[in-house]
Amino acid sequence: MRTITLIILHCSATRENQRYTAEDCKRDHMKRPHFKDIGYHFYIERDGKVVEGRPIEKIGAHCEHHNNHSIGICLEGGLDCHGQYADTRTGAQEMALLGLLARLKDDYPHALIVAHHELNPDKPCPCFDVSEYRQLFG
Repeated sequence: MRTITLIILHCSATRENQRYTAEDCKRDHMKRPHFKDIGYHFYIERDGKVVEGRPIEKIGAHCEHHNNHSIGICLEGGLDCHGQYADTRTGAQEMALLGLLARLKDDYPHALIVAHHELNPDKPCPCFDVSEYRQLFG
């Protein structure tokens, strides 16, 4: 079993008026060399549907230098209708994310919840402040 020290939150960087499902993301990831699956462990669609991606016991492909010890969660969205980075979380996504984080923190109580941009400042992903989740879940 992998040692999990991070739960990394991402966005799909798609416009809020454009659908980009977990299946779309998986298909696009698998077009990349050496990808055999979606890079994330979980993907949360705008309607709140949580789709399991890579099994947690498998190393993800979502945050360079941190994949070995992390779980990646991606939320559909992250861009406004003009293509600018924005917090586009829906209420359904928020509820789904809270439930998923509660479950993961039960299983990995010492894992720190972080934003992708905190580990890679060149990326604005996930386009929202994750400190509220760190405060809520410790």
